[in-house]
Amino acid sequence: MESIFYRYRNITVLVVAISAQIVLLAWQVKGNNDVPLMRVWAITAVTPVASAIESARNGTTGFFGNYFELRNAREQSRQLRGEVDRLRVENQLLKNELASAQRAEALAGFQARTPSKMIGARVIGTTSGVGGKSVLIDRGSTSGVRKGMAVVTPDGIVGRVLAVYPFASQVLSVTDPGFAAGVESQRNHVHGVLKGLGNETAKVDYVPTGQKIETGEMFYTSGEDRIFPRGLPVGKVTSVQEGTNFQDISVQPSGVESAPEEVLVILDPIHQDIPEAPAADAPVFLAPDVNSDAKPDVNPDVNPDADAGPGAASPHPAAAKGTQADQLLDQYRKIGDAQKHVFGEGAPGTPTPNFNLKVPGVNAPLAPAGSSGATGTTARPSAAPKPLPTAPAGTSGATGAIAKPPAAKATPAAPPAGAAGASGAPGTTARPPAPKPLPTAPLAPAGTIGATGITARPPAPKPTPATPPQP
Repeated sequence: MESIFYRYRNITVLVVAISAQIVLLAWQVKGNNDVPLMRVWAITAVTPVASAIESARNGTTGFFGNYFELRNAREQSRQLRGEVDRLRVENQLLKNELASAQRAEALAGFQARTPSKMIGARVIGTTSGVGGKSVLIDRGSTSGVRKGMAVVTPDGIVGRVLAVYPFASQVLSVTDPGFAAGVESQRNHVHGVLKGLGNETAKVDYVPTGQKIETGEMFYTSGEDRIFPRGLPVGKVTSVQEGTNFQDISVQPSGVESAPEEVLVILDPIHQDIPEAPAADAPVFLAPDVNSDAKPDVNPDVNPDADAGPGAASPHPAAAKGTQADQLLDQYRKIGDAQKHVFGEGAPGTPTPNFNLKVPGVNAPLAPAGSSGATGTTARPSAAPKPLPTAPAGTSGATGAIAKPPAAKATPAAPPAGAAGASGAPGTTARPPAPKPLPTAPLAPAGTIGATGITARPPAPKPTPATPPQP
């Protein structure tokens, strides 16, 4: 080895010098990003190696981590599946309890609003034969159930009691071919006989051709069979076909459509009315207009018309109720009343009122106090009128009213008793002369109103002359 370096020592020194020179140049020279080339070369050379080492480390760490974390995954999965199954069963039980409570509530409500005396029962089994069907209930003779009693639900009739045992009873279903009951249509009150067909449907027999029966119409018990009281729902008509003498009517019984689990046995039947069918053209409900709820800003403690005159307009007109059309109609009526127009009584050719007229308080703001509105109504003046000056006594004003006359002159005293007048007889008393009336101008009638609106005062009564005492 030493011989090789010694032999090529010049070349080795040259290579080392050149390499050092390149390194020093790379350390001094910087790239476009102001980073030394030496650093760029070093990072470029180290990056692949570092990436490979980091990938190997992550893979190894992840493998062992996943192994330890998933070691008990099978046991956890088994436990979770058992928990899910338990929750499903519990949820189904709660649903059944809720449905049972709802059915019990419906039975209690139906029993409360039905006048017939009933007793509740639970279906405990079903018996099916060739073309026949019946159910078993947990009420028997010990509960007062007897053969032939009706069994119903809030949705409709179920059947009638076929056989009674001490603690159970057999009920013939409404769909059994041996079942029959008197029925009546809801709209036209057409009578017929309901019979089972052995499947999920039934039919109504003995309805004459020509009687009006519509698809979708409800049938109710008529009470003519003396088993079911009148007014219980039976089912809905699914099809109607005309026959030679009678119609072929198919009915879907409503009482057994959902396989009831709780039923009611009628112990004391009481007839009731068949409910009226809803009208085909029933009116549609419409909510009030959105602008009809607006109310004027009026203080409830202040009466706006307390100080207004009989002809003054209210400063706070009440908001018209109803739709916008009702408000517009009320506005037109007020405009017509302001023009003294009577709607519906004008002869042909009578001019119509001017609906563009601005009426204060209706379609225009209120007029200020003291001014006359379009309707001729004068608002209340802001202050009382000033008193007019009084004319001199005895003179006539511009309106012809007479001012207050002066007071009458005093009557001269009578001469002493026993004195004789110039022309009287001795011993007689002279009568004083009567006072002359004062000249007056023609008086205006009492109670008349002048141009200024002031009523003239009537003249004062004349004083009566005093009579001298007798000697």
